[in-house]
Amino acid sequence: MFYHEDFLKFRRFLLILMLGLLFVSGRVYALEVNDIPGMFDWDCLDLKVIGICVGPFGIPGIVIMYWEPALLIETVKQPADTVFGSLRLGLLSLTSQAVKDFAKGVSGSSVTVSSGSGSSEIDGANLQFNEAHVYEFPFRDEIMASMGMACPDKLPTGSFIKYLSELDSLEWRVGALEAANPKSIASTASGPACAAIAGFMGDLCMGYWGATYPRRGFFTHQSRVVGSAAAAVRAVSIASVFNSPGHVILETTGFMPSFENDKLQLIYPVVSGCIKIGQNPASWESGKLSANGKYLWVYWRRRICCVY
Repeated sequence: MFYHEDFLKFRRFLLILMLGLLFVSGRVYALEVNDIPGMFDWDCLDLKVIGICVGPFGIPGIVIMYWEPALLIETVKQPADTVFGSLRLGLLSLTSQAVKDFAKGVSGSSVTVSSGSGSSEIDGANLQFNEAHVYEFPFRDEIMASMGMACPDKLPTGSFIKYLSELDSLEWRVGALEAANPKSIASTASGPACAAIAGFMGDLCMGYWGATYPRRGFFTHQSRVVGSAAAAVRAVSIASVFNSPGHVILETTGFMPSFENDKLQLIYPVVSGCIKIGQNPASWESGKLSANGKYLWVYWRRRICCVY
């Protein structure tokens, strides 16, 4: 016979099991910026000596190569949403009017959107949309100092928030100027070839992931994790261009990305190691689906310089 005490034990067991499943499938609690130092992968730094060089006045030196954590990029499904609990009200305050203005501007009009991934259909089974936020990595200088050896030309410390796609809604969602960009025409045409050759062709392709341009929040891919990564790369591309026509950027990143050489690391909903941009999803994507549709990435910038 199933007694009341047994029922309570069984209910507790189910509760623990459900909480465990939620934790495994994706963190449901909010992060804070101070959580970041314990989440990135130190192996991503990958400091190497790759040659010798000569400094001023003939001083001998060595050529080093490493990757520095330059940016944080999050993708979310709802405007002003975020993985950072303390940022939610601030993002809402910054973006709410822009979202309202965009909705009012397109209300009653026919707006064509495209994924930039070889399909212009907006009802495809694999079409997805992400908002993207680009932040300065807040502990970059401290991490580089702890490494003991770094390139002398440091990125300047600027504003924490670099780019919010909600403020850039006209181009991020519609992309009239993006569509007219010659790179968009070439990138969209080469979309299927990107995965076939796993190539970059300059900045037109993201390897196996697909076309870089037009740089919008819509992307066609069967993997939601890859869709988030692609949105993150597109947002970095926009935020890193000093004169990006039509786009609204709060502050440029201060460097030009190299998608062939830079790396990404997923730290939410799960912490993982670094991957190459455009890397075959079969080698890294499994087990990283977010239960709430939010993802947080570290953008690792490759550095090569002479130190002496």
